[in-house]
Amino acid sequence: MRVAKTVLINRPVEEVFAYVTDMCKVTEWTPAREIRPVNDVPMGVGARFLQAGEFLNQRMEFTTEVTHYEVPRLFGFKSLTGPVNLETTIIFEPIESGTRVTMMGEGEPGGMLKFARSLVSTMLDKQINAQVHKLKKNLEKA
Repeated sequence: MRVAKTVLINRPVEEVFAYVTDMCKVTEWTPAREIRPVNDVPMGVGARFLQAGEFLNQRMEFTTEVTHYEVPRLFGFKSLTGPVNLETTIIFEPIESGTRVTMMGEGEPGGMLKFARSLVSTMLDKQINAQVHKLKKNLEKA
């Protein structure tokens, strides 16, 4: 399953990239309720984070690892644990009015969720759509 959403944000690309990759701000625009580093690697490829949030009305914890970190153009991470094997890529493109952000999620549900693939795909689509619009709202009010 693959989902992609694009939003235009009226802020400079460097500012948008900095906000998205600031782990202290992740809970402001994603469903994550807490996030903390799990290794001593500085922000960049190989940095790992434990995130806690809700999925299907259940509290879930999962570990993610940064897979791409190209300032201010590309940020990516993948889940190492959790109910869905998901890889997320965020592309930042400077445009005349600010930044075009494209967020893509690709992966497969595991375990019992394998049988609910279309439900998980629909939920992922809604979640990514909500995230890019919350990102736009938060950055444009700043």
